[in-house]
Amino acid sequence: MEVSFEPGSRPGGVLATVVGDLDLYASVEFCNLIVGKMREGFPRVALDVHAVSYLDSSGVGAIIRLVQLSRALGGGIALIGLNGTPRKVLEMSNIVSLVKLFTDKTLALAEWC
Repeated sequence: MEVSFEPGSRPGGVLATVVGDLDLYASVEFCNLIVGKMREGFPRVALDVHAVSYLDSSGVGAIIRLVQLSRALGGGIALIGLNGTPRKVLEMSNIVSLVKLFTDKTLALAEWC
């Protein structure tokens, strides 16, 4: 799993591109990286997850933690390109109702972060 960051177009916004699986082995590092950005003053996070092909309960837990922290800091979480199995997992666990969904990175940058 790899995470890269680029600045958002709004104050407090950041885009994080996630590549790889969000599973037991990667979810702690993923969560720590995003939490670190939030604590640096970027509570509004857009996660580009189009290249995430696998998501297990550990990844779901990490996303829930990020949603909670971002809200506590006055921000929120958006997911870009959520598809396939990860989308099904988040829909079944009703996590999609807690985040903003975007199909396009450009739109997410303009409207969210």
